[in-house]
Amino acid sequence: MNSIYEQLKIDRTVPIPLYYQIKTFMIKHIEDNSLKDGELVPPEEELCAYLNVSRPTVRQAFLELVHEGYLNRIKSKGTFVTRPKIAGDFIQKIQTYNQEMQYYGLKPKTKLLSISEIDVFAEVMEKLKLTEKDKVICLERLRYADDKPIVYVKTFIPVKLCKGLIDEDLEQNSLYDTLKTKYNIEIAHINRQIHATVADPYLSDLLGIMENAPLLYITTVAYNQNDIPFEYSLASYRADMYKMNVDLYKDKFYK
Repeated sequence: MNSIYEQLKIDRTVPIPLYYQIKTFMIKHIEDNSLKDGELVPPEEELCAYLNVSRPTVRQAFLELVHEGYLNRIKSKGTFVTRPKIAGDFIQKIQTYNQEMQYYGLKPKTKLLSISEIDVFAEVMEKLKLTEKDKVICLERLRYADDKPIVYVKTFIPVKLCKGLIDEDLEQNSLYDTLKTKYNIEIAHINRQIHATVADPYLSDLLGIMENAPLLYITTVAYNQNDIPFEYSLASYRADMYKMNVDLYKDKFYK
C-alpha cells in the first residue's frame, strides 16, 4: 500500500459522510500526483480493515470515483488510479492544442512523425478548394498530455500559402503560431465534424491502446482572414482520455 494512505484519517466527529471523506482524500492526492496514474489502489477489504469502516462505505467512495473518472476498474486485475478525461472545449472555441492542455494544468508535447510535400488528392482538393496541379504539405503528429499520447493528427496545408513551412521546427513551435508570424495566416473560423471510430493496429500502437478501442475522430477545415481554407486536419483522440464539452444556449428568436 502506498504510504500516502497513512495520511487518510476518518473523522467521526464531523457531519461529513465517511465515504465522502475517503473520496475527497483520493481526489486530492490524485490531482496532486501523490497517487499516480496507473497505480493500483488497495482492495476494498484492505482499506476497510485499515480505516475500520464497512465495505459499503469504501465501495460507495470507489463507485463515485470511477464514475467521475478518477479510478478505473479492470476485471480480474483490480482498481487503478486514472486521470479524469480532458473536457475539450475546442469544438466551440478556437484555441491551440497547447493552450487547451495548459488550461487544464497538463504539459503538452508534440512528436513530429513525418512531414513531406505530396500531390493533392480528391478529398483534400475538395476541402481546401485546390486544383490537381497543387501540392500540399502533409504532416503527421503525435500529441501528448503529461507524456501520455492522447491524439494522432494528420494535417494538410497548401504549399502555395506557406512555402518553406516544411523546414520549420513544428515539434517545438506551434503550427498556428508559425503560420501567423511567418506567413500572416490567422484563423478566422473553422468547421469541425466529430465521428466515432475505433483504433486500427497502427493507431493502437501509436496511442498505447488496445486494437479496436474507441476513438473520437475529428475533422477540421480552418479558414484564414480572407476566408480561404488553409488547413485540413484529421485527428484521432483517445476516447478514454478525452471528452467534448459543449455549452448550448437558447436562440433569442426561439419561442
